[in-house]
Amino acid sequence: MRQKDTARIAAAACREAGVAFPEPVVMQEFDEYHGEAVLQQGLPRLLEYDANVRGLHQAYLGTGAPAERSKKFQKMVEAVMTLWVGEELIIPGVESWAEFTERVNRGLSQLMSGAGHAEEFVIFCSGGPIAIAMQRALNLSALDALRVAWMSRNCSYSEFLFSGQRFTLSAFNVFPHFDDAALLTYR
Repeated sequence: MRQKDTARIAAAACREAGVAFPEPVVMQEFDEYHGEAVLQQGLPRLLEYDANVRGLHQAYLGTGAPAERSKKFQKMVEAVMTLWVGEELIIPGVESWAEFTERVNRGLSQLMSGAGHAEEFVIFCSGGPIAIAMQRALNLSALDALRVAWMSRNCSYSEFLFSGQRFTLSAFNVFPHFDDAALLTYR
């Protein structure tokens, strides 16, 4: 929903400035991975047999200060998601990281193959699809792509260039449109 709202805001700003902005098209290929489902369904299973995750969970539950609790939560989430990305945690009915990667790459290929010469397009999405684009551009491992997903700041932008099958990075996670550091968030 946030991405649709951002697209509407960008479209309105462009039109107000007299800049053409095409009608947005929703592509399911750029939906975010299902991190909440991975955590909700995977964590209980991991608590039964993974001592590391169990320790991180206990540390999270035992912390009262909000800032420290947030850090402990992030460490626990990273451990669970790392197991999921590494296919050590399979959750029936939840799209795997490999399936997510395939879906996003299918969307990128579809846009690139349908683009004309010097054509530009904008994708409003979350950190996961951005990470897959980075993986494609820089030949990153699945785990490195997950780490990139955690680095993406809300409302930042990344720029990629393409020609035929060539797909390269031009800019990552930039936010010159913000002048207040308090606005920079990760979730």
